[in-house]
Amino acid sequence: MSRNKGMRLICLIIAFIGYVFAYGFRRCFRIFKIKLFASMSNYVLIMSVMLTIVVLIVYFIRFRIYKGFRYFWLYRRMLSSLERQFIDAGFSIRRTYFLELPKIQLSLSGDLKSGSLRIRNTLKFDKKLDDVVMSAALDKFIVERHYVTDDGNFYVYELVDGSVSFKQTFCSYQEFYAYSQKIPEYSLFLDNRSVVKLQHALIVGMTGSGKSYATYSLIIQMLMKNVEYKLYFADPKASSLAVIGSAVAEERTVVDVDSIIEALEEFVLCMENRKAELKEKLKTRIDADYSDFGMTPYVFIFDEYASFASVIASEEKKVRDRVKKLMYNVVLQGRQLGFFLFIIMQKSDATLLDTALRENLPLKIVLGESEKQTYVTTFGAGVDIPNRHYLTGEGVFTEPVLAPEPKLVQFPYLNFDILDSFKIGGKIENIHK
Repeated sequence: MSRNKGMRLICLIIAFIGYVFAYGFRRCFRIFKIKLFASMSNYVLIMSVMLTIVVLIVYFIRFRIYKGFRYFWLYRRMLSSLERQFIDAGFSIRRTYFLELPKIQLSLSGDLKSGSLRIRNTLKFDKKLDDVVMSAALDKFIVERHYVTDDGNFYVYELVDGSVSFKQTFCSYQEFYAYSQKIPEYSLFLDNRSVVKLQHALIVGMTGSGKSYATYSLIIQMLMKNVEYKLYFADPKASSLAVIGSAVAEERTVVDVDSIIEALEEFVLCMENRKAELKEKLKTRIDADYSDFGMTPYVFIFDEYASFASVIASEEKKVRDRVKKLMYNVVLQGRQLGFFLFIIMQKSDATLLDTALRENLPLKIVLGESEKQTYVTTFGAGVDIPNRHYLTGEGVFTEPVLAPEPKLVQFPYLNFDILDSFKIGGKIENIHK
């Protein structure tokens, strides 16, 4: 039994004994008519009632009744479950008659959809706390990420209600456009709680995971911005992205390997020109980037990158080095200049996507049910993936600011004809009308 429960039980037992004595003294007074018995009965009864009230007040305050009954009920259930499972899992130290648990601090958001759990770190439980699957003890909540505080005293677990959906449904172009206009010009929304700055991205997902429609939602957002986005489309398999690219910018849509390399060279040349242009502007504003001057972002969207990489791997070294240099130039210099790579593939295999290149793609997304190795190659070893069943368009992502560790993402459901959105008048901008 934990110390808190033990102390509460002892207090209630004492109060019960007091009630028994108060009743006994009252009976003695009625038999013997001695006023001392009446006084003792009143005194003991008052003390017992006060003790009971104090126990109840402490109990309700401990479980946050002042935040509302729903909060109190969920908080009490979660904290009780945590304490019980901590004991079952051996996260306790026996102190004479009681079990001492690590200090637990639980807080929930006002809408009860998210929260955080802080657990006091100890020498005995340090490694255990790092490895434990905490979601198993958290009712309907799951752990999105966990970390140790800077002073090393607490493990912090960020929680989200696994039953709550962050997925949006858009039934028309206009509805999607209206929502997109709420997002900053150089940012993109992933779902209704996650907005990221435009940056290099890696999107991974097997067939049926929803990665294509996730990519479409990002492309449409770019084309709906009031700031012009220059998009390049590379699709080695000449599939759906090539069709969309032809509708948006046929002159910047390529499918064969040689054309893709030429497009990359053109992309890098534009970046070099931007470098000279930005250099002059930085004389007036230090530590700025392209967005501070309202410049056009350039995005190279590379679908089925694995197919391209496998062909390049069979080419002579001169060609391989040429492609590698182009890709690295973009990922290493592009952020400040406004030039970005979006790489889309089924598996982020190190043999197909260079590790150093992958590590320089800040936004990483894995959609659908993926193999453990896919998570490792995408996010790195030792990451904690939220344990749940991922539907189409759902998965996890990392981003240096918003999600240093894998965080749930649920891309919107686009309940309208995607291709038509690119075909209207041959240009997406007609959606604005």
